[in-house]
Amino acid sequence: MNRFEKILLTIFFVELFVGGGGRLIDFGVLSIRQVLFLLVLLTFVYRIVKEKAYLNKNVNTLIRFNPVTIGVYALIISFIASAAIGFMKGHPVSIIVMDFFRVSYVAVYFPLAYYISNQRFTLSRIITLLKYSALAVAIFTIMIDLLGKTVFAADFYPFYVFMNTIMNDDLFFRPSNSVFYKSHFFVLIGLILSLNQLLNKKYSKLDIAIVILASISILWSETRGFLLAFMLSVFMIIILDVKVIVDPIRGLSSKIKKLVQSQQFIKKFVISMLVLVAVPFMYKYMTLERFEVATVQHTPGDVEVEEQPEVNDVSVNARMEFIVASKEILMQPSNLIFGTGYGSEVAGRTDGLEMSFLDILVEQGLIGLAIWFFLFLIVYLNYYSAYKKGQKLTAVEISLLSVFMGVLLLTNINPFINNPIGISFFLIMLVISQLKKESSTSGEFQ
Repeated sequence: MNRFEKILLTIFFVELFVGGGGRLIDFGVLSIRQVLFLLVLLTFVYRIVKEKAYLNKNVNTLIRFNPVTIGVYALIISFIASAAIGFMKGHPVSIIVMDFFRVSYVAVYFPLAYYISNQRFTLSRIITLLKYSALAVAIFTIMIDLLGKTVFAADFYPFYVFMNTIMNDDLFFRPSNSVFYKSHFFVLIGLILSLNQLLNKKYSKLDIAIVILASISILWSETRGFLLAFMLSVFMIIILDVKVIVDPIRGLSSKIKKLVQSQQFIKKFVISMLVLVAVPFMYKYMTLERFEVATVQHTPGDVEVEEQPEVNDVSVNARMEFIVASKEILMQPSNLIFGTGYGSEVAGRTDGLEMSFLDILVEQGLIGLAIWFFLFLIVYLNYYSAYKKGQKLTAVEISLLSVFMGVLLLTNINPFINNPIGISFFLIMLVISQLKKESSTSGEFQ
């Protein structure tokens, strides 16, 4: 791996982690994310040609036919099929092209499968880039929140226009003037990684800063899906910690005794449970901040009596509309099995639903959804296979497996997994899980 490739990959990952929807910089019709995507692919192809590694599976991952590679190929074929179905059904060509290019980001798996390794671009380097990026995004969004809630609270609209002008309409402001930015996705991941390091007493100053600032940033983003993903991720960390501790012990009573005697685990468990208990209260706070509508009743004596505020949760209402409309579309067996293709309109919307799995089911059918789930499952099966062979799970690996489970829940509420933001994290998980499986018993991927 040469210096150019290392710099290119660094820029590639940093842009993914901080670049939101990827439209902050445009080069004509191409965005910075699309340019970097093409550069990584072309650089990888150039390396194969330069080294004449056409049949060398160590370099040319295109011919490395393991379950992950086969699954990625099947996924790409399903994308092509969905685009073809969309054309045959007469869906808008521009929407079909947009949908196809959005998911074609999966193709970057092949260069990542080569570059991510102990000898080239390490997982620890990626985690470091992610943490610093998460901290930067957290600070940036907190500053916008504070300005919106204080300095520009009285005349917010000019500030709103200015910020979205310089950010290329990539910021989403709440009624409370708080902001949601798509890179909050990686702020959440950074928070969970750093929180687990903190609870394991293997933390740095960076981890402390992330836990504090990322928590504030996510809370102020008023994105309830993040809270649910966070809660499931912490719960999964507890489960995996328990498994790692008790698996070597035989007998249920001995296993329980081992857990009780582990002071570090008990402290971590108690703190984790307190965090989990706090999530429902924060969820209610976010709901009230976004959707609360005060109602006032006038009595005959012209005395105003304020009633209990109503909560018109338009977010849930919109998703219910998508579910009902999708159910009607999927009543036809061919639509259920093969999907209705890219560019499909559901409840008047053609640019993707708010629920990724429902979006995949409508456009790609059960066949396409099954391929996605096959690859999700492979991540856990690869780690399970390595674990059964005697390889230990590190704290970082436990965090990543847990947050990936949280992401699978999150994508049912906020669409991440079938766009470059979520796909990039998914591909990293596929690569490192395969490396974990293939590494020797004495080795450890980092």
